[in-house]
Amino acid sequence: MCVGSLVPAGTAGSIAADDEIPEAAMNDTIVHHENAEHAAHAAAHGSKRAALLIAMLAAALAVSEQQAKKAEIAVQENSILAADTWSQYQAKSIRSALAQDLERLGYTLEQPTRAELVAARQGVLRQFEADRVRYETDDKDGKAAIAARAEAFEAAREHALERAHSFDNAAAALELGIVLATASVVTLSRPLIRFAGALGTAGVALSVLGAVAPSLGAF
Repeated sequence: MCVGSLVPAGTAGSIAADDEIPEAAMNDTIVHHENAEHAAHAAAHGSKRAALLIAMLAAALAVSEQQAKKAEIAVQENSILAADTWSQYQAKSIRSALAQDLERLGYTLEQPTRAELVAARQGVLRQFEADRVRYETDDKDGKAAIAARAEAFEAAREHALERAHSFDNAAAALELGIVLATASVVTLSRPLIRFAGALGTAGVALSVLGAVAPSLGAF
């Protein structure tokens, strides 16, 4: 007698169905486990990319802040030099005006009768005139030369101020990029890390403009 003939037909079908249910459940478990592994791998990969981006943005931020500080020091130095030079210009203007006034006053005085006094008077007047011309036109210490130096210091100050503004703007963009990149690690948000990368790119571009064309990066 066959053993299978002793098992009722309904019972055999039930046993086969019971064998298929655990197998299907096991397949679902395997699929879910693989999906979880892929998700964890993607999250880890995204975290590594975010960490690398944060490191790069932090390095760029350090450079931008250093250059901004140097530019601010240059602004202060050139401001002091310009102020000192304009003070020197004012002093030369006062001396020139005084020499001119004394020269005019000398011509209004009564002409002496003695020859030696006439010669002395003419010598003093010529000295006043020479001093006035020297105060105005001396190549090194004349008013024109001093004014040119003062204007050069002011131009250097304005250039340094534009550099400082450009590097400050770059630092702000880089700091925002770091904040968003850090948030993307917590939220696992790709748009955030992309936006952080865009801000980092803008910050680097502003840093480059601060070095080569600060007027374009200062706003």
